[in-house]
Amino acid sequence: MKKNILIIQCLLILISCSGEKNQEIVESYIEAHNAHDIEKALNFYDENIVFELKGIWTKEGVKEMQALEEWDAALNSNLMLESVTSKKDSVFCKIVENNDWFGGVEITGLVHDPVVFVVNNGKIKKIIGYPSQQTGKEIEAAIGALYKWSQKAQDSTIHDLIQNGQFVYSAEAAKKWLNLFERWKTSDSTK
Repeated sequence: MKKNILIIQCLLILISCSGEKNQEIVESYIEAHNAHDIEKALNFYDENIVFELKGIWTKEGVKEMQALEEWDAALNSNLMLESVTSKKDSVFCKIVENNDWFGGVEITGLVHDPVVFVVNNGKIKKIIGYPSQQTGKEIEAAIGALYKWSQKAQDSTIHDLIQNGQFVYSAEAAKKWLNLFERWKTSDSTK
């Protein structure tokens, strides 16, 4: 009986340590992401990484994650982890995101809650993010206003940046967005 209790205690300690280690991996990944160290951030991903923003898109594999990391670096993305907990191979948290794209449409503190990171063998294997309803409404309103302005200004850039209803993710696309925002703001300020 005592031997069984000792085995159970050891297993609980191992599971607890595993959760803490996984949390450290996620925190280190966030540090690399916020430093815009694309290569370092990519090293945290399993080669078959799946990143799903519920109801928006799913990206698979390191190549698609590289495009997202390049996009985020070009837009000066900053992720803030809140309410971090872990259980077995999963890390649960709330992420508040800011970047120059959001700033360009006057959105601050975009919330994804919860976000789940699944870690396997020291690599992030899966990320599932749940954008808040407020997040969706803010982005939808911003895109609507941009489309309206683009039509009025006869600026077709937005059609290069959103194709088949999906954002194009790349450093080049990020820079085009920032230029588009500048033209939008300049034209609005001259009226």
